[in-house]
Amino acid sequence: MRELIAEILNSEVKTEKVSIFDPVAMSGSLLLTLKEKFQSKVELRGEEFSSDIFRLSKMNMLVHGIDTQTIHDNFVRGDFLKDEELDANSKFDIIPMIPPFSRHWDANPELLNDPCFSEVGVLPPKSKADYAYVLRGSQHLSEDGTMAVMLPTGALFRSAAEGEIRKYLLEKQNIHAVISLPQGARNYMAIYTVLLIFKQKKSDKILFINASRDGVKNATRLKQNFLTEEGFTKILHTYRNREEVDRYSRLVSLDEIRENDYNLNIPRYIDTFSEKKIDVEATMSSLSAKQKVIEKSKKEMIELLNKFDTPEARQAIKAVSISE
Repeated sequence: MRELIAEILNSEVKTEKVSIFDPVAMSGSLLLTLKEKFQSKVELRGEEFSSDIFRLSKMNMLVHGIDTQTIHDNFVRGDFLKDEELDANSKFDIIPMIPPFSRHWDANPELLNDPCFSEVGVLPPKSKADYAYVLRGSQHLSEDGTMAVMLPTGALFRSAAEGEIRKYLLEKQNIHAVISLPQGARNYMAIYTVLLIFKQKKSDKILFINASRDGVKNATRLKQNFLTEEGFTKILHTYRNREEVDRYSRLVSLDEIRENDYNLNIPRYIDTFSEKKIDVEATMSSLSAKQKVIEKSKKEMIELLNKFDTPEARQAIKAVSISE
């Protein structure tokens, strides 16, 4: 998925220099993939909560040629949900994010005084911090910036506070695209996931892409799926051209989403029912052949039962004859 996120975000870069911030940097692999893909001069910045993974990310950066001073200045250990390390005015052109799914977090009511949450008026539930990451990220997006966040599909339709947050993001912010991914697209997690693409500049319509059926099993990790090469290319082409493709992608107005009570579940906007063409002639031929086999079997059974002159055999012959 790192490759897909990098290619999607690379589509949005129009300047010679671009600032990139990953609030959940983990091993730093996503940032390094972005650095490799982007033709522009990039300034990388990352934050990681886990001390062990943070040490790993610094080693990974060194191995891939990032100088020690840049690592010291631009890669920090901290909890992005608490915004411990970033100045509130820090803005970035590109924000990629694969946060821990449905993480438990503090959700202290005092956070409603935080500008990140005050305008929304509600906090994400304590048991699911998915939208806390989204709202924090949006706060640090530059005027022409783009953010890509991978979330569990449930974030598209869960109600209560998350429904209110989706309403806010759709009305006041800008969800640019909703891209569903194959089951198991995130390592070791046999669940469906989605990429939400955010832009600061408002889009006329939201692009929905249903790529949930474009996966292929990982031979060594059975819970994991990869996007097929064809599926990968199709997503990028459709996203970049904002195309509508029957049963695959659609541009949806905010009015229609309002009618659906801000539910972003993809089947509400794209017909995901898979129709298979039926070869009537071949089907009839197959049924005829099966019928002949059944009739032959019945005949052989009656001949066998006739050899036994018992009440049970005569009853069985009668039952077989009636079923013809």
